[in-house]
Amino acid sequence: SFVYFGQMFMSLTPPHWCKPPETVRGYNLSDEEIKMLTIPQNNETGSFSKCTRYDVDYTQVVWNLQLKMPKGAPRAVSMEGGGWRSDISIFNPRRNCDLHWVCDDDWKPTFCQSLFFFGSLVGSPLFGWLADAVGRLPIIITTNVLAGVAGVASSFANDLTTFGALRFMVGMTFDSQLVIVYIMSMEYVSAEYRTIMANVPLMVFMCASMCALPWIALAISNWSTFAIAIHTPQLFFILLFWVIPESARWLISKGRVDDAVTIVRQAGKANQRELSETVISEFRNYCERMKEEKLPETTILDLFKTPVLRRRFILLCIMWMVIVIAYDGHMRNTEHLGDNVFITFTLAGLVEAPADFLLILLVEWLGRRHSTVLTLIGSGIISFIISILDTDNFTVVLAVAMVGRFLITMSLNVGQQYTVEVLPTVARAQGNGAIHTLGFLAIAASPSIVYLSKYALWFPYIIMGVASVAGGLLSIFLPETVNEKLPDSLEDGETFWQDQGLCYDPCHKTYIGRGRLRIRSHQEETHV
Repeated sequence: SFVYFGQMFMSLTPPHWCKPPETVRGYNLSDEEIKMLTIPQNNETGSFSKCTRYDVDYTQVVWNLQLKMPKGAPRAVSMEGGGWRSDISIFNPRRNCDLHWVCDDDWKPTFCQSLFFFGSLVGSPLFGWLADAVGRLPIIITTNVLAGVAGVASSFANDLTTFGALRFMVGMTFDSQLVIVYIMSMEYVSAEYRTIMANVPLMVFMCASMCALPWIALAISNWSTFAIAIHTPQLFFILLFWVIPESARWLISKGRVDDAVTIVRQAGKANQRELSETVISEFRNYCERMKEEKLPETTILDLFKTPVLRRRFILLCIMWMVIVIAYDGHMRNTEHLGDNVFITFTLAGLVEAPADFLLILLVEWLGRRHSTVLTLIGSGIISFIISILDTDNFTVVLAVAMVGRFLITMSLNVGQQYTVEVLPTVARAQGNGAIHTLGFLAIAASPSIVYLSKYALWFPYIIMGVASVAGGLLSIFLPETVNEKLPDSLEDGETFWQDQGLCYDPCHKTYIGRGRLRIRSHQEETHV
C-alpha cells in the first residue's frame, strides 16, 4: 500500500503562487502583503492566482504604497500581458513544485502515474508466468527488491525522463508484490478459511498503513526523502527466503514431492500438530499420484480453448477492470474533497477496516457473486448521487463519498478473492497476471479521469458510476465459489460449477438451478 498510495503524495501539488521579484523581496513586507501586492485575486472567491503575477514596475508600486496606501493598494495595480510563470515558490515543498510541474506543466505528474500503470501492463503477465514456472516465493522477493532499488533511485531523479522511467520500473513489479502473495496464501488454506485469509490481512495492515501514510508524508515534508522512506524496507525482503515457505500446492503441481512433504512437516511443527507417519504416508502417496498424472504445461492461451472457461475468464477481466478504475478513482479524488487531503485520505483509509469486516460476513451469507454484484451497483449509484450534490456542501459530499469508497473497497476485496478461486491452479498466476494487466490498462486512465475534476467535480463520478453499474450487472453471470474446492486442472476449470443457475444460493442451502430444485446439506444433495 505504501508503493501504490505513496506516489499520490509524491505528486501532490500544494498551494503555490509565482515567486516575487528580487525588488519586492528586498522590502520589509510580510508574505501576505507580498501576495496582495504581486498576485491577482479572484473578485468573487478571494483566492489568489496560482500561475500568474502582475507585470509592473514594482519599485514604483512599493514607493506609492509606502507613501499613500500602506495596505490594500495592490488591488489598484493593473495586469499587463497576463503575467508570467516561472520560479514557483511554495510552502511544504513537494516534487511538483520543486521541478516546476505546475500550471502549464501540471500534466507531468499525471503522466508519470500513468507510466506506473503501463509498467504493470508489462510486468504483470511476465511475473505471473514466472510465478507459475519457477515458483511463488522467488517472484515475491524479486519484485520487491527490484521495486525497492527503482523507488529509491527515483528520489534522486530531477527530470521527467528519468523519473518516469524509474516509476515505470516500480510499476512493473507492483502488482506481483501483492497478487502472488495473495495467491500463495489462498493456496495454503481450505475453503472455510479462504475468506478470512483473503480479508483479515487487508483489514488490519492495509487500513493501518493507509491511515499512517499521509502523516508520514506530512512529517517528512520532502518528496525525495519520502520516496526513500517508503521503498527502502522492500530491500530487506530478500530475507524472506529463510522465513516464508514455497506454496505446497505449486510444488505438488510440479512433481516436487519431497519438498511438499517437508513443508507439511514444518507446518505441523509450527502449529503444534503432531502428524503421524500414516498421515505423511497418505499425503506422499497423493503427491506421487499427482506426479504420475502430471498436468501438462499451460499458457494463458489455454484459458481460451474451451467455452465455459473462456467466458468466465473474459467476465473476470471485465469485472476487475471496472473495480480497479472505480477504486483508484475514488482514492485519487479525495484530493479534491475539502481543503486538507491528509485528513480526507485518512478517513478513506479508516473505511478499509469496517468494509473488510462486513465483507467477511457478507460473502459467507450472500456468496461471492451476489456480494460483487450488490457492492458494484451500490458504488455506482453513490457515484451518481455525488455528481448531483452541491459541491459547496463539503460535509455532505465527503460523507457520501466515503460511502462510495466503502462499497468499492468491498468490491475490490471480493473481486480479488474471486479471480483466485475461479481460475485453475495450473494457470492461476498467469490468469491473474493477465486479469490484472487489463486492470492496469484501465487504471492507467484513472489519473486522467480524476484530472477532469479540474473542470467539474461531478465529471469523474459520472464515469465511475456508469462503469460500476455495468460491471455489476455483468458479474451476475459468474459462478459461485463459496465453500467449493479450488479447480486444479483446465478440465476442472471447465466443468466445475456448470450446473449453477442465476438464482444459485449455496449459503442458504436451497436454490434453483437449470430447471430443478435442489435442497443441499453438507452430507447429501437431494434432487426434487
